Amino acid sequence: MTTATQPSKRSATEVLHTYIPILAWLPAYQKSWLRADVIAALTIWALLVPEAMAYAGIAGMPPETGLYAAPLAMLAYAIFGSSRHLTVGPSSAIAALSFSVVAALAIPGSSEFILLTILLALIVGVMLIVASILRLGLLADFLSRPVLDGFVLGVAVSIAVGQLDKLVGFEPTSAYEFVPDILLFIRDIDMIHVPTLVVGVTSLALLFLLHRYVPKIPAPLVVLFLSITLSGLLGFEAMGIEVAGEIPAGAPPFGLPEGMTLAQVMALLPGAVGVALVAFAESVAIARAFGVKFGYDVNADQELLAVGVSNIGSGFSGGFVVNGSMSRTSASVTAGGQSQMVALIGAAAIFITALAFTPLFYNLPEATLGAIVIHAVWHSIRLSKVTQYRAITRLDFATAVIAAVGVLFLGLLEGLLLAAGLGLVVLLFNTKRRNTHVLGQVPGTTVFRSLEYYPDGQTFPGLLILRFDGTLFFANSPDFVVALRKSVAATQPPPRVILLDCESMNDIDATAVITLVELEKELTRSGTDLRLARVKTDVQNVMHRADLEKAIPAEHWYLTVREGVEAFLQEMGD
Repeated sequence: MTTATQPSKRSATEVLHTYIPILAWLPAYQKSWLRADVIAALTIWALLVPEAMAYAGIAGMPPETGLYAAPLAMLAYAIFGSSRHLTVGPSSAIAALSFSVVAALAIPGSSEFILLTILLALIVGVMLIVASILRLGLLADFLSRPVLDGFVLGVAVSIAVGQLDKLVGFEPTSAYEFVPDILLFIRDIDMIHVPTLVVGVTSLALLFLLHRYVPKIPAPLVVLFLSITLSGLLGFEAMGIEVAGEIPAGAPPFGLPEGMTLAQVMALLPGAVGVALVAFAESVAIARAFGVKFGYDVNADQELLAVGVSNIGSGFSGGFVVNGSMSRTSASVTAGGQSQMVALIGAAAIFITALAFTPLFYNLPEATLGAIVIHAVWHSIRLSKVTQYRAITRLDFATAVIAAVGVLFLGLLEGLLLAAGLGLVVLLFNTKRRNTHVLGQVPGTTVFRSLEYYPDGQTFPGLLILRFDGTLFFANSPDFVVALRKSVAATQPPPRVILLDCESMNDIDATAVITLVELEKELTRSGTDLRLARVKTDVQNVMHRADLEKAIPAEHWYLTVREGVEAFLQEMGD
């Protein structure tokens, strides 16, 4: 009896460990890791506190909501995440996307805007959880690196420009648009508030200097508290410099937002799809990068669940949409972080900060927050991330440029849709674009290669050997037929047999099989046989179900190209 029940118990345990990874890593946690994890957690706290409040401003939310968004999100990821190192929380790009979605439906700063922002986090969380149940983790593979790099570059530039008003002390009269805002800042340069500009530029310079020369010190936290101290001592507020003001202390307002309606949910759904896609794609890309670095697997479907529950946690706390952070994850790893214990400790530290220490931020200059945001996104403003594709393929370079420009000139959400559409077009284009090669036998071998690359390959009069590279399906089967006809027309003497090498044909669909049947009939009428070699089992099964064997008899299906050539030569009497 005991033996019979053990397998089911192990199976149940494995299932629990798959869906709730903390049950696997926490019992195996080594005490020797604790010191490093505590140091990494304090590093995350030092970075996240100023950044979270700054990113709240990007999302159009009160500063304290940046702190509210983090604790439950970090806790949720520690429980459900498959990455040992990924740090989840507020991020600049997702905050900007959140703002662009909600600003189209409500006035920024209004109670409705705050409600919709919280509701957006909840909707994104539910979407990601449903996607996890449907095992849609593979969607992360459908945003190409050029598209993502172009999109991130555009978002980073737009975020940096969007913070200029905090540094110069005045705000353009129009809603944020990249080119009009730049022109308005230039036109109204005489409106600059010099004390604000001095604080902003000094904060920004100090951030870069500390990062460059003392990288182990958490520069944002140092600049944050230095500016607060000077603001209080010198009376920045009396000089007309905007400060954060009263930031409520206390626990986050746990619970679902009051007053939400089905109409609001429906209005947010289209934008939420785009936000969810970017939140997941960025998170799983970062998680995979560190998984490769440290030699463990990251489950994309589990990441959907983890990031989804993290967003539910953020929304339940009165926060906004969250996702994985490359900068904070890198900082945690550099500080020696070994596990998600970093997130558990960091979540507790941030919760305590929100609970008791927010009054310390009253004198925090808005210009310093703007500088922190610009410094945080500066590492993403790298033209080399886009220009590197010029030397690889022109198509990838073009898609990266269009994605970046689309974000800047059309808007964040529109740019995202354009980037995703570009990724789909590139995928379809690359899938459709396949080559058909004429083969010859490499002298002195039994190997057959393309005559384009081996022009001295041996050919056989009356026999045309072709190879189609890739999946043959409805979109490219007409191209294959055209290529075959051109090859036949260019072959002298006209071929009596066409031998199709199918070794590179990984898959085939119904349209393509029917095309082969029709092609065989056309060739037969002209006195030419169509024969097949090296057909893979999966492809052959599809062909068999389509009765292709009635058109091409079994004796004309060969295991190797050489076998097909020898059969032809015997028929010719050679």
